[in-house]
Parts: sequence; C-alpha cells; structure tokens
Amino acid sequence: MSERSARPGATKTLPAVLAVTADDDRYATTRFEAARIAAEQGGRLILYDWDAATVLGDPLPSVWSAEGTDADTPSELDEGDLEAAGRAPLIDQLADARRAGIPVTAWLPSEPGPDAMVRWAREHGVTTIVVPDDLKAKGDLERLAAVTADPAKAVEADSPVRVVVVPNEGKRD
Repeated sequence: MSERSARPGATKTLPAVLAVTADDDRYATTRFEAARIAAEQGGRLILYDWDAATVLGDPLPSVWSAEGTDADTPSELDEGDLEAAGRAPLIDQLADARRAGIPVTAWLPSEPGPDAMVRWAREHGVTTIVVPDDLKAKGDLERLAAVTADPAKAVEADSPVRVVVVPNEGKRD
C-alpha cells in the first residue's frame, strides 16, 4: 500500500467535518469554524472546494492530462494530489489545519451543488458539514442532509449529517 493511499484511510475512523472552501479567502471563517469543530471532536477536517466543479470539466487529473494520472485517484486529496491538480491555494489551507494539529484532506468535486456535496459527505462518513450563510442553495443543503421538508427539526432530531451555518461571511456593509 502506498503512503498516499494509507494516509487518508488511517484517519477515516475519526469523526469527519466537511468545510466549504474555495481558492480564495472568502470562506476563511467557515474553515476556521470547521477546524474548531474537528479539533473539539478529536476528528478530521475535509476541505470541499465549492468552486471546483465547473462546466469545463473534472478538476482532477485524468487520462488526458498525463499518462497514468487517472489510475490512482485517491478518495480524498493531500498536498501532492492538490499540486498535481494545480490547486496551490488549497495546499496552503491544508497546511494551516495541519499546523493546528488537525488531520486534514481535501476534495475537488466534479459535480456542482448541494446534492453532490451531501452525497459525497455521506459516502465518506462525514458527521458535520460547515457552510457559510451566503452559500447559494444553503436551504437545499439542509433539506438534503436531513432528507425532510423541515430541515431544522430533522437535523436537530436525528439527521446523520449535521449542518452548521457560519453567519454572513464575506458580506460588507
């Protein structure tokens, strides 16, 4: 087993907190809150690049980008994987979390929107999703996480995925 495939799998038993992020700092408060929650739970952090999925194609390396790059695409990405994908800002964000002592990986979704994020979160054992208040479709995200028409009640009662909303990040008066 390679070091790359062993590293993320070794932490999969820890509680997982998924944080919406992007190449810029507009979601810095969301990342900070998610890191705080992960540390408090003794868990791990997964940075989910909300802007990665575009109509231009898959953000991950493919057979068209270089020989053999699609053969070993990990389920979560580390700094080397992000470097191969040309995502330097996310490498810095992972380094920040590691300096704080939090196990961290990242993901570059190929599908946009809350449906894809919740589906990916459930498949990867995420217990908490942290989103900024101004994220488009935030209400849809809560509804999908709770699988109900009354998201607040279901999330509070028995949802397998908790949604934490970070207020008004990036809005200026």
